[in-house]
Amino acid sequence: MFDVVSIGNATQDVFIEIPGKKNKGCIILPCGSKQEAKSIFYATGGGATNSAVSFSRLGLKTGILAALGKDETAETILKELKREKIDVSLIVKLPKFNTAYSAIVTGKGYDRIIFTYGGATTHLKKESHINWRKLGKAKWFYVSSFHSKASLLRKIFSFAKKKGVKIAWTPGKSEIAQGLKKLGPLLKKADLVFLNGEEAKLLTKKKGAVDMLKALQKFGPTTVITLGSKGSKAFDGEKIYTEKTRKIRVKDSTGAGDAFNSGFLTAIIRGKGIGKALTLGTRNAEAVLVEMGAKNNLLTKKRAKKYT
Repeated sequence: MFDVVSIGNATQDVFIEIPGKKNKGCIILPCGSKQEAKSIFYATGGGATNSAVSFSRLGLKTGILAALGKDETAETILKELKREKIDVSLIVKLPKFNTAYSAIVTGKGYDRIIFTYGGATTHLKKESHINWRKLGKAKWFYVSSFHSKASLLRKIFSFAKKKGVKIAWTPGKSEIAQGLKKLGPLLKKADLVFLNGEEAKLLTKKKGAVDMLKALQKFGPTTVITLGSKGSKAFDGEKIYTEKTRKIRVKDSTGAGDAFNSGFLTAIIRGKGIGKALTLGTRNAEAVLVEMGAKNNLLTKKRAKKYT
């Protein structure tokens, strides 16, 4: 039995730190120029691996469902997951495709820019790829964007409801673009939904975080909205919960959302209230923000104790 199975993307990431200043929110690089990188850093990434490692370090029995190709990157990802004590038996290997890849341009004082290649992730389309019997041995699914067919996403949600598995969901851009009306059936099957402020605004067409939460909660799930440096808010249908962030020196924001969500859900799985869950999610995200890479400074069960 799994405490949680992370479902989503698995990638190889290369972080390219460049010098320079941003101008009106943009970084301008002249065509034909040769730019000197300050540093290059390699790490595995993707919502499924980021969250799975976080869940495991926080002490949960964790599985992962993602697609990998047949290449050295796939072996690197598998070795890391095994080293982190994550069950990889649900991993789908698609030998005709390469594993997903991301190039992340980052630098001091500005947010990152991510160039993504979907690879094997975008080809996880057939229901026959998935070991449904084993997948059903979970208490929770944490579903992040995995760029697959909408029909497969609906199948996973229906399967979870049939098996009594709870769902925590962070919709991807392609799902959010469909609008609130089309996502309604899936929202009704979810137990917990995570969005950032920009995503919530796009989905609900509301301006204030409280109005966004109320619009989403009409479909049933407890909803959490992260607001960057302004903290986070959650609504369970009865009470609005708020958590502030601390002043920290941000080095890289990649994976902060996964860290927040996995920290929050871990607290919920352990029977903690929403207030404690917001705190653990926030502290886990802050730990990631001060180091390069999505996994390097994730909280462990021991480090997390003081927050719950």
